[in-house]
Amino acid sequence: MYSEYTPVIDAIKYQLKDAEIECFHEPNELTDNFDLVILVNYSGKCELSALSCRHSLLPAFDCEEPVKEALLAGVKVTGITIYKTDTKKIIAQYPVLISENMHYDELEQELNYLEQTIYPLVAEKVLMNEQFEIKSLLGAGCTGSCGGCSGCSH
Repeated sequence: MYSEYTPVIDAIKYQLKDAEIECFHEPNELTDNFDLVILVNYSGKCELSALSCRHSLLPAFDCEEPVKEALLAGVKVTGITIYKTDTKKIIAQYPVLISENMHYDELEQELNYLEQTIYPLVAEKVLMNEQFEIKSLLGAGCTGSCGGCSGCSH
């Protein structure tokens, strides 16, 4: 796992509480054999096979500032993508609808919340080599942003 402090790290540590976790600032310096490397807020090039989360529905807006670019392009949906860094294989995606008057900070806050909620659950499933569906991971929890469930109050 890599990062400066972030709530996502705490969420991942909590979700993987039974796993042995080590934090590093530079993933490319890892020499030990790890079952899973999880990147958090890492924007450098990672030469390892690692799990990473992006604030974009890849392959769209695969750039330095995907949230800003999505808003400037006027798209109506973005989200998060969890993927493998070496193959760019998408492991999971979750959409967020962009409302007409949504500001950058609001969208970034929603994406941060989703990353903190979904990324640890997906990381656990990948570590355990278990299949999953995003709906089953979230259970009854709803962010209100998908627009697809009937249980939302939004």
